[in-house]
Amino acid sequence: MPPPRRFSLRTELLLNIALLAATALSLGVASVMVLYDVLDPEYAAIYISVLVALDVVILLGYVAYQVEKVMLRPLRNAIAAAEAIAAGDLDRRIDPGDTIETEQLAASVNRMTDRLLEERAHLVRAEKMASVGRLAAGIAHEIGNPLGAISGYVHVLRTARPGDDSTSAAVAGLERESVRIDRIVRGLLDYARPSRHPSGRVDLNDVARNVIDLLVAQGSVQHVELHFSPAPVPPIVAGDRHDFEQTLVNLLLNAVDAMRGRGALSLVIRRTTRAELLAGARRASDAGGQPVNRPGARITRWLESAGAEDVAMVVVGDSGPGVPASDQERVFDPFYTTKEPGKGTGLGLAIVARAVENAGGTIGVSSAREGGAAFRMLFPIAGAPSAGASAPAGPARPLASAS
Repeated sequence: MPPPRRFSLRTELLLNIALLAATALSLGVASVMVLYDVLDPEYAAIYISVLVALDVVILLGYVAYQVEKVMLRPLRNAIAAAEAIAAGDLDRRIDPGDTIETEQLAASVNRMTDRLLEERAHLVRAEKMASVGRLAAGIAHEIGNPLGAISGYVHVLRTARPGDDSTSAAVAGLERESVRIDRIVRGLLDYARPSRHPSGRVDLNDVARNVIDLLVAQGSVQHVELHFSPAPVPPIVAGDRHDFEQTLVNLLLNAVDAMRGRGALSLVIRRTTRAELLAGARRASDAGGQPVNRPGARITRWLESAGAEDVAMVVVGDSGPGVPASDQERVFDPFYTTKEPGKGTGLGLAIVARAVENAGGTIGVSSAREGGAAFRMLFPIAGAPSAGASAPAGPARPLASAS
């Protein structure tokens, strides 16, 4: 079936208005001729005036209808489709409408959207290749160091005499470097394991208390002033409890390590809403040159696309050296680390980010009030707390003081 013939917007409006004007003029002339012959001449002028006024009203109504049909309605549809495309719905297309101009507009925007889809696919492929390259370089670098040490220890064993003290030192070195390689490989497996669907409902307040009790019992925060501020109403989120515990353990120990074992450390949990966080993000973006704490790109993207309105926020802040602004989007990449060689694999934060994303959340880092780094995690709240949930908690309190 051939496509319907379309006229230009100007032609469409002129034809419709001209047709209406000719019809109204014809009816008006005919009415005047008839009324003058039928009605009393004394009242004929009044009737004719009323008739003319009705013709004008009808003319204006028809013009408004045509403007709505030919101009305003297609423009509103185009604006709605463009907003949906800008929000990420790249499958949306604009209807061509009834005029040449709206058809050209729809064709241009739809062609642009198709190009965006192609560019996004190309970008995804390029990013995958770049990620593979970074991963390969990181593996080569991280495993290359212990392999070089192992090679040196093997050489010592070959050249050492029986009973030489260097033999036991070389064996100990081989064992240490082998454990280091095993740790790197296990970290890679944890990072690369498939995403799992949330397997339960978890109270973040309860998880945080258990993690803090564990670290205090182990003496890991012995010289750290640790403050914990739970949410007054326990936030219940969907996920695996072990993953949440391991995530908090990694972040807290990472903060203690960044402070070299001494300083102030805070763990804050609170319930909020996506709208409140988005409003704060917009205020930060509109602040211009003011020194504000802007949310990272990954947190902003999550807020704009998150489906849940109620959000649980977990913040781990420390008084360490912090994370430079240039590194705040890279610290979650595998094998990216600012530690000295041999002090870390660069997989800890990558594994944390993967666990958070598996639970449907996101994580970002910025400057903390304590002066160091603040790792902020956001999770969609799964529902109201159960009857057995912990009671509302009080204000922040120190759990472990510096000694």
